[in-house]
Amino acid sequence: MSQLVTYNSLVGYQLFERRKALGVDQATVSTKTGISQPVLSSLEKGAAIISTDQLFVICKALECKPSDILKAVESVIDKLNGNEQLEVKTTKEANTAGAFLAGAAIGTALTFLLAKK
Repeated sequence: MSQLVTYNSLVGYQLFERRKALGVDQATVSTKTGISQPVLSSLEKGAAIISTDQLFVICKALECKPSDILKAVESVIDKLNGNEQLEVKTTKEANTAGAFLAGAAIGTALTFLLAKK
């Protein structure tokens, strides 16, 4: 049986990775964006659906373009194509299909699965 991960979770994970690469904490991003720290945490974990507005504002704070984040997500999806252990679905599909990976579990699963290729 494969694990599910959502497109939304992959976007959140890429934002988390970018923030960590910059050495910035959520409180700083919260101040720069006007998005509360709990909401930022939920977005990074894929527990909340990110809006286009939020993506643009967060990317500005993280000194990147939304297209950079989406290209990174596309790259991960391309690498996962054909992998039977992890399936990427929409949030709606994942919620109706059962449990799915979010937050740190995504990073762990991606690191393990992508290292095998």
